Parts: sequence; structure tokens; C-alpha cells
Amino acid sequence: MKAVRVRKENAEEVRKLAERIGAKDRRRLIKTDGEYVEIPILDGFEQNFRDFEIVDQEIPVENPRRKFLELVSEKVPASVRNFLPNSYKIIGDIAIVKIREEVEKYAGEIANSIMASNPRIKSVWRDLGKEGMIRRPKLELLAGSRSETIHVENGCMFKLDVTKVMFSLGNQYERQRIADKAEGEVVVDMFAGIGYFTIPTAKKAEKVYAIELNPEAYCYLLENIRLNRLKNVLPFLGDSMFITPEGVADRVIMGHIFCQDFLETAIRAIDKEG
Repeated sequence: MKAVRVRKENAEEVRKLAERIGAKDRRRLIKTDGEYVEIPILDGFEQNFRDFEIVDQEIPVENPRRKFLELVSEKVPASVRNFLPNSYKIIGDIAIVKIREEVEKYAGEIANSIMASNPRIKSVWRDLGKEGMIRRPKLELLAGSRSETIHVENGCMFKLDVTKVMFSLGNQYERQRIADKAEGEVVVDMFAGIGYFTIPTAKKAEKVYAIELNPEAYCYLLENIRLNRLKNVLPFLGDSMFITPEGVADRVIMGHIFCQDFLETAIRAIDKEG
């Protein structure tokens, strides 16, 4: 079984390419090995990745999502199997799944199949979108009872309640890439959330100013600073438009969909030599 082996900073680019051309082998999980990532691909697509190292996986990491599909397909009529979710997100020990209206009457079977195929999952929630300016998750409990978990990523711990704050799994390599570039720097994270960028960056940077508007996310930011034993993070609760420190930063992180409105504030935060 083949996989593309790349450094972490290139992993997201290669993963997106594999998804776009239909080369990603969904039966297997992406494997992390130190500073490298192995992205499983289907046989016959090697030529599409000739600029990267292709390796044989002697012990491939099998994808429990594949087992989930096999289990749930046995519990629903053949006429609706095409509407079943083919994947779900795992945050810590909690699964979050999108379910189409055509199969929502089988939501219980879907949730039970997820838990049966992956013993680490303790609860399953249905993703119903986001609400409000702070994009609070809108979820429905399908199995289990817990909503709070600790998610581990790139050696960092993130405690969160999945019903209160969002967590983007797709940005994990970008978070590490930014952190690696911030070695020895003073960084301002204008939209810190629970510490998505702040926590990994603080492990490399000299100091991080972390600003968050949402009180619930801010509480988890404080908890995650403590969990990761970081002494170089200065957290602030409030609107970064008004409380961002000026002239202190070598680098400013702006992980927000409306960040263009804050550009002038970000520029003022940068030290003259930043």
C-alpha cells in the first residue's frame, strides 16, 4: 500500500491535492512520524506525486470510518445507503457527524455504528451547523452523554466543550507551520479562541499575546494554557479591535473570517522591525 511522505508543513497541500484528484485512500488514516506525515493514496496515482517521496506502508493504519460504513450499511435499506455519511470528525473522544434528511430517521443506528467501529468514541453528536456571530456549534446528542473532551494535536492539549466552541481539524498542519515560523518571536493572536494557534505557537515563541472576545472560549483558553504548562502567554478577554497592544509584535495571527476589518489594528501591533 502506497503513501506520500512529506514534511508537516507540506502535508495540508498534499492532502488537498489527493482529495481533489480522488487519489486519497479512505480505507487508511493519515500517519504522523516525527516531522513527517504519510498520506495514503490509491495504487496508480503515484505519478501525480512525483515531486514527493512515495513509500510502502508495511503496517498501514486502518481507518475505523471504513468499518463504520460497513456496519451502518447493514442496518439501513439499500435504497437510502447513498445518503449515509461517509465520514465524521473526531475531537478528543467525541464524534461529530453530519446526517442528511433522507437518513435522519436512522440517526441512532448511525451513532451506534460509529461507537461500535471505534471504541475510543464516548459520545456522538449530530452537526446542525453554526449559530450567531461567534459561530457557536449547533449540535444534537445521538449517543453517550459527554460534550467536554481533551483533544491532543501535535503534542498540544486542547480542552473544550464541543457544544460551546468550534474546533477546525483541517487546520492542524497550518497551526504547526505557523508555530514553527514563530521561533523566538513575540506574537499577537488577535482571535485566540481556545488557543488553536496560541498554544502551539507559545511552545516556540518568546511571548504570545492572546486575545479572545467570547467568554466561554476564553475560559478554555486559560485552561489550555494551564494544561500545556505555558508561562509565556498573556491572555486578554475583550474585543481585539480595541485592546490589541501596539508596537510589540514580530508576527500577528488573524484567524478570523472578517479579519480584513482588523488590518489597521494588526499593523499597529507590529514592532517597527516586525
